[in-house]
Amino acid sequence: MKNYKLIIYFLALGATVVGTAESIITGILDMLASDIQVSIGLAGQLVTVYSIGYAVGTPILIAFTSRVDRKKLLLAALCTFVIGNIVAVISPNFALLMISRAVLGVSAGVFAVVALGVAAQMAPPEKRGSAIGTVLMGTSLALVVGLPLGTLIGEYMGWRWIFAILGLVTVVTIAAIAKAVPKLSGQEAVPLSKQLAVLKEFKVISGLLTSLLFITGYSVVSTYLAPLLRENAGLNTNTISLVLLGMGLMAVVGARVGGYGADKWGIARTLIVSLLLHVIALFFLPVAAVTFVGSLFIVALWMLGAWTTAPAQQFYLVTMAPQSTDIILSLNSSAFHLGVAVGATLGGVIVENLPLSSIGWVGGLVVLLATVFAVISIVLNSKQKAVTEQFKSL
Repeated sequence: MKNYKLIIYFLALGATVVGTAESIITGILDMLASDIQVSIGLAGQLVTVYSIGYAVGTPILIAFTSRVDRKKLLLAALCTFVIGNIVAVISPNFALLMISRAVLGVSAGVFAVVALGVAAQMAPPEKRGSAIGTVLMGTSLALVVGLPLGTLIGEYMGWRWIFAILGLVTVVTIAAIAKAVPKLSGQEAVPLSKQLAVLKEFKVISGLLTSLLFITGYSVVSTYLAPLLRENAGLNTNTISLVLLGMGLMAVVGARVGGYGADKWGIARTLIVSLLLHVIALFFLPVAAVTFVGSLFIVALWMLGAWTTAPAQQFYLVTMAPQSTDIILSLNSSAFHLGVAVGATLGGVIVENLPLSSIGWVGGLVVLLATVFAVISIVLNSKQKAVTEQFKSL
């Protein structure tokens, strides 16, 4: 078998590409709203429609394609992703741009779920947390490279060039994955109704609510971060790009820490500590992000907490359903992106009716609620494991 680490890195490259398409709206929201002549709150709904496409389309397609070779499915998702970028480039109005975001969301969702499943399948059991963390690190690299670079490209060349470049880079990614990833059979076909049967266990419901609320709080702030930095700290595009770069660097660190921590320190400890760090950062964001240095520090702390949570949470859910990796990951991805949609919508309501700084406090409260559900899920899971072990010993 080919070196699994090389395959993981190529999957991370794909995650970087699709992650850039998702996150780039954060950096160009102001200029895009001005160019297509809509309000910032309405432009923020481009995040919502992307996430709804991701949340609704992903589990359905994963269910219908469960028997399809994983390599073919990865390549099909990326080819569809290219089409979505082409539509964005040629879109003459807001309506068509919304359609392109839906296409991008669905294709990115399928790629992300299958890539995480392939990573977990190919890595040795003791390295699965790190493998998932590496793929997710690709998403965080989108924040390091794609988001600040894309923001500058949008400022000096126009936002359409961002999607044109993304399409070209995706073609290169398709070639790399086609060469490196071996054929991998899909899992047994499982009807969507049977997939939802895992929701009968409250530990799973609590785990998915953790994902939903954690990312909702994150999205409330991330969608409107650029306008917040302009208003609160008086930053321009260049300095905002530097903050976004620092944000991305800490996201990469967080993704690595989360994967490593899940393997070495334990999933529960890593998950709860990172969620609490996320809460603290968001609560202090409105008062800290009033200068360039303050913005850089508090955003870096926020990203460290948020992106440490992501791989730990993914790994935790996989351990609850080891025989249904794709199913649980697709449900989790749906919860994540439903959270992004809810967060973007909630953030839009806030910025239209309250001071921009309010998004930090609202986001922090939502993540605090996510922490409560994480504790509930972990406690229930531990009790169930203890009962199972007792029966085995009899």
